[in-house]
Amino acid sequence: MKTLMRWMGAVVCAMALTLCASAQDSRAASSELDKTLANVSIRHVDRTVLGENVVHYRFDVVVGPGKFDVIRLHRIVREKKPYLPIQTVGGVLLLPGGPNFFEAIFMAPLISQVPAWDQSIVVFLAKNKVDVWGMDYSWALVPAKQQNFKFMKSWGVERDAHHAQIALSLARAIRGVTGQGSGRLELLGFSYGGAVAYAVAGDETQQPRALRNVKGLIPADMPMKFQDQFLRDYYCTFQAADQANLDAGIYSDDGGVFDTQRYDLAMSAPDDPSPVFPGLTNYLAIEFVGTSTWLLNGSPIFWHFVAGYLDENSIPSDLRYTDSRVWRDLFGHVPPHFPMQADWDTDALFCGAVDVPFDNHLEQIAVPILYVGAAGGYGTYGYYTTTLTASTDITKFTVQFQPDDQRMSDFAHGDLFLAKDADKLVWKPILDWIVAHR
Repeated sequence: MKTLMRWMGAVVCAMALTLCASAQDSRAASSELDKTLANVSIRHVDRTVLGENVVHYRFDVVVGPGKFDVIRLHRIVREKKPYLPIQTVGGVLLLPGGPNFFEAIFMAPLISQVPAWDQSIVVFLAKNKVDVWGMDYSWALVPAKQQNFKFMKSWGVERDAHHAQIALSLARAIRGVTGQGSGRLELLGFSYGGAVAYAVAGDETQQPRALRNVKGLIPADMPMKFQDQFLRDYYCTFQAADQANLDAGIYSDDGGVFDTQRYDLAMSAPDDPSPVFPGLTNYLAIEFVGTSTWLLNGSPIFWHFVAGYLDENSIPSDLRYTDSRVWRDLFGHVPPHFPMQADWDTDALFCGAVDVPFDNHLEQIAVPILYVGAAGGYGTYGYYTTTLTASTDITKFTVQFQPDDQRMSDFAHGDLFLAKDADKLVWKPILDWIVAHR
């Protein structure tokens, strides 16, 4: 414990010195940074050995004066000995989707007994000498029992992007203390996290170079803009519904609460009739939500979270690429609350009819970009956004196994991080890109 406290004391001091020194080239930037750091502190740290000297640190970071102004920073790294990481080839920070917990989507062995301890992208990268970081959004830490959500009224992409900047700055400071240098990091954003990552990279174009945290951008199955009008029209409908909820004083999307309830039924009474989907058992109901998501939300591109073997009614008999128990366990481990403003932000972004501030500098993003797509998710529809940036170093790939007219059963959104062969199909190309850009 004494070692940990001394280590954390050095981290906090280094964070202040590193960040404040980096702001010396701009008085305005320094003033803004002072405001950012005024309410930032580390409240709790824990360390867990995952295996083969790969460890997982968690930092609860206070980022504001409110009760729920807390994010969770994660670090997964291989160590020579406790608190002394090996020399890494680079660093990356991962942002989960919405609603996702970092550990659930990026560290499935922590929530499911099915995968081996090292079957996750973060351990895969750490074992290959990458310093891996991640963040849980503040809304992900709001407890299920919370009932008053007035504090969440304005929580959206801008707020999460601001917190991601704090996470990046803190990660760089800790890397400096632990011998990795304080250079910039790659930023991977999955799903909703992709919108946050683009927002971070865009905002940084307005900052002095010394204050920029992002070395390269990895949007994982997430666009910022759609070229096709039919998709813009589709999301305009959702934006209108989000606005109606906000106008009615509904500030939290509580889908995660209901997902947990359905998971509990699937585990306790898998063969009983589903109270939500007539004709399906509780077990099949969860499979159906994952494989046939497009039927539930009317997606014109057959978007789904995990790919399945579907009958003529789109009822799955099994999953194609992800173990069905892993999917069920993920389904039962989601944040209970998601900000309605964040729903509005992403739907408005895709709709394009209303100006949103967090895409204002998209065309000025010049860092290297790796776009990772899933044919049963957003897939190649995410390519268009990369063409709107100023980057001259753009790499794109989409995992596809089925013909174009069978998108409804192709490799899907969540399969990128949950599939049994994701290490070969997805994680290895990401690793190769990070190493090539070190």
